Amino acid sequence: MKNTPLLSLALFALAAPGLAQELDGGSIDKAIPIFFGQTVTDIGDRQQVPNKVYKVVLARGQQFSVTANSTAPNKRWWLALLPPNTRTLGQAAENQVVARHSSNWSSENGLTFTYQVPAAGTYFVWLQFDSPGVNYSLRVTAQGTPIAVPNPTTAGCLTGRVDSITYSLQLIAAGLPDEISIGGVRACPACTVKPPLYPEITNRLESALLSGANVEACHDSTGNIFQLKLVRP
Repeated sequence: MKNTPLLSLALFALAAPGLAQELDGGSIDKAIPIFFGQTVTDIGDRQQVPNKVYKVVLARGQQFSVTANSTAPNKRWWLALLPPNTRTLGQAAENQVVARHSSNWSSENGLTFTYQVPAAGTYFVWLQFDSPGVNYSLRVTAQGTPIAVPNPTTAGCLTGRVDSITYSLQLIAAGLPDEISIGGVRACPACTVKPPLYPEITNRLESALLSGANVEACHDSTGNIFQLKLVRP
């Protein structure tokens, strides 16, 4: 008997060894922020990364759309939206989600849904994987007036030239580094400051590395870099 994703993923697995906790996205409390117009690329896997959860702030009356695409053929995966009062994926598995691509696992390369938001709040985009090695890109859009999302409080900044960017096979497919060094200070999973969470920031750091430009990479209290300033060399 085939399990539906609501039943088979009531319990979620641990993240792959070596991944920074901030990159996890494997639970509601570790959901990764995603913003309108941003494209996130990552990899899901039935054994190592069965869940990816993203959070987005929505306003009442907005028409919210989510699109996930994969270049991997014939992979089983699932896309859903969870309401603001969701506390765990186990809770979500026991209750109806507010929007989804389909009620069962899909082997389509593209998953999508549109949702009319009834109440303002932080909603959760939930991707689930029942196949190995699902490369995907995720994008969210909305029509209507969005809620302004302020930047986190700055806890500190790394300043200077980009000394190095280190990649490994584990994260490079997602466009993310294992660690970086700015002005002689390392940012790594075990460091006070963590490597960037989004390829868009990494791409600009690569450009700064090649041009020799100075940068100012500011992070929040958890070490996540959320703001990047590039200065002409």
